[in-house]
This record gives sequence, C-alpha cells and structure tokens, in this order.
Amino acid sequence: MDSPKPGADQEAEWIEKCQHGEREAFGHLVERYQRRVFSIVFHLLRRADQAEDLAQEIFMKAFLAIRSYNFQASFGTWLSQIAVNHCYDYLRRERVSRVSYHWQLAENQVRDLEGRLASPGRGELSAEQHIALRDLVGKLLERAPAEDRTVLALKELEGLSVEEIAEILKLKPGTVKVRLHRARKRMLEDLNRWQKGR
Repeated sequence: MDSPKPGADQEAEWIEKCQHGEREAFGHLVERYQRRVFSIVFHLLRRADQAEDLAQEIFMKAFLAIRSYNFQASFGTWLSQIAVNHCYDYLRRERVSRVSYHWQLAENQVRDLEGRLASPGRGELSAEQHIALRDLVGKLLERAPAEDRTVLALKELEGLSVEEIAEILKLKPGTVKVRLHRARKRMLEDLNRWQKGR
C-alpha cells in the first residue's frame, strides 16, 4: 500500500522534527503515505483528474496541523482522517451530480456481468473479466452515496480492518459493520435495478 515501513522510532522522529518546523522531515512522511492518501481520495471521489490536487491539499493540511498530532492514534490513521474529512468537505462544496449510469456500460461489460450473475462462483476470472468486473464495481461506486463509498473503499479496496475504519471515521466498530452491510446491500440493489431496467 505505502512505501516500506521505517521503524516506528524513525517515523516518530520525523513527526517530531515536523512539529518543530522542519519541512524536510515531512517529505519522508509524504513518501511513506502518498499512495494511501491518493487511493483514499480516488476511491471516494472517483475522479482521477481531481485526486492528485486533493492529495496535495491533504498533505498541506496535515503539515499545517501536525503540531496537534499527539501520537495517540497511528500517524496513518490520523492522516486518513484528514483525507476522508477533506474529501467530504470537497463533495459538500461541489455538490456534483454523479452521472455514471448503468446504461453507460460497454456491451461486453453487460455480457460479462450477466454471465457472472447467471453462474456465480464458477472458476477463476480471466484477466479481461477481472478488468471488466473491476470497472463495473467502479461505476457502481460512483453512483453510491459518499458514506457508502467511504466504508467500502477503506474496507474492500484499502484492506483496512473494521477497527481501523472505526478509528478513522470516529465511529464504533459495530456502526462500521452496520454501514458496511448496508453499503454492500445498496450496491447489490443498485445492480439488480440496473439488470431489471434493461
């Protein structure tokens, strides 16, 4: 996910240097966490054209706020909270209507999806099928509410545990489990609506 982990002591040293105004040390933290932040931004917004700019804004916000970091949570969790909140703020400001509808799927994606639904669990996916399925999931995520995208992206795409997601979103683990269940259910319902509407 991120670049190889330095020791916890090394990371703490970088953070303390940043807290005393040393900008160079922050570069090490950016290198370590840039993939995670970019991934969170991309999966929440689903807009590659904005992801890089927003990731830079998130790192700037983190640099300006690093003196408030108190080492109680891991730095990665603290930074992820900033990233998620920044994305929510962006979505609120933009109020962009997410216009990626099922009928925008290519014909081969439609056939692949129908094949998957007709015979679930048979055999491994080919590379082409995997790409088509991943693209479909991306389109479904685009249509999902921001809250659903957040928990699904952190769990399914970033591979974080329920406990880590709870810490990032400042929720109880039970609440995260409920949100994950509901988000998955809504995504399946959206898929079924699309299939029936064809």
